[in-house]
Amino acid sequence: MPQETYESTYKESHHFSFGKNWLDFLKTVNGQRKEEAKKSLLKFLGGSESIQGKTFIDVGCGSGLFSLAAYELGASRVVSVDIDDFSIACATHLRETLGNPKQWHIQKVSALDAEGIKSLGTFDVVYSWGVLHHTGDMYRALQNVLGLVRSGGIFYVALYNENISHWREGTSKFWLRVKRLYNHSPAFLKRIYLAVFLAYYFVGSLILFRNPFTYIRNHVSSRGMDWYHDRIDWIGGYPYEYAPPDAIINFFGDRGFLCRKFSLRVGLVAVSICL
Repeated sequence: MPQETYESTYKESHHFSFGKNWLDFLKTVNGQRKEEAKKSLLKFLGGSESIQGKTFIDVGCGSGLFSLAAYELGASRVVSVDIDDFSIACATHLRETLGNPKQWHIQKVSALDAEGIKSLGTFDVVYSWGVLHHTGDMYRALQNVLGLVRSGGIFYVALYNENISHWREGTSKFWLRVKRLYNHSPAFLKRIYLAVFLAYYFVGSLILFRNPFTYIRNHVSSRGMDWYHDRIDWIGGYPYEYAPPDAIINFFGDRGFLCRKFSLRVGLVAVSICL
């Protein structure tokens, strides 16, 4: 059976497209979400000097929101890359709202395409948040994208942390089965699965004595997405890969990269490394 990759399946009717979800999400984008995206970049990268006058590439740009943030924070050149046609449309729309600045380029390239990635050149800041674990071949994608980091540059990446013990959140193996089932189900079953999934979070908030309406209204994900689209993004996000933090750090270290900053959550590992 051939390996299932995102680029080979997202156009099929039964598979989830991140880009379609982002395109729908763009209707809700406002100044606050743009500011949150800027704050997120500045906080993890270490201030405005880490972006101003630097070249920046957004691998798996999704909505294009962080590409826009990098541009408005003073990056000398911004490149948005994605394989999903709808994500390309999202980034193009946001660039158009700024008058199509010449410093912002958008290209359709797969992270699994070694030659295509190599043709993009090298950058001061390589950003890829929550993307490469959905390619269907995470380590090959990481190997390709590392080549974008120029000497002295920074790679800011977030990948799924392997969860084997936090049962309340669902283990990684559990979510792998759920996501596979969801993506291979007909449309009417997907609607049922999604309704159950959303109800689970709603009831969970009540159990924790948290007002679900307030939580949903104030929710901003790590990529700026609202609660509803973020939940769709989670259950639909397939292919789905994960790794323990040590394996990720060792992978980079074996290739000559040093860890500058490390952030760990139950389901996510965010790493800033330099060459």
